[in-house]
Amino acid sequence: MSERDPGLQPERTALAWRRTALSAAVAAVVLLRAGLIERSVLELLAGLGALVVVAIAGWAGLFPRHAVAPRTLLIATAITSVTGMLAGGHLLWS
Repeated sequence: MSERDPGLQPERTALAWRRTALSAAVAAVVLLRAGLIERSVLELLAGLGALVVVAIAGWAGLFPRHAVAPRTLLIATAITSVTGMLAGGHLLWS
C-alpha cells in the first residue's frame, strides 16, 4: 500500500473554498443588482451578507495550510443562513 501525500488534502480544501467564494460572489452580484433595480432593502442586505461570505471563503482559500477558526465558520454559517432566508422570503412574498 502506498503512503498518501499529506500535501494533497490542504490543496483540495483550498480549491473547495475558492469554488465556494466564486459561487457566493455570483450570488452576491445577482442579489445586489436585483436590489438596486427593484430598490429592495432585503435583496441589498442579502447581497451584502453574501459578500461577507465571499470574503470569509476567499480568505480560507488563500491559506490552505492553516485551519479556519470555528468562530469564523460559525459566523459564515449564520450569515449564509440569514442571507438564504432573506432571499427566500423575498421570492415567496414578491
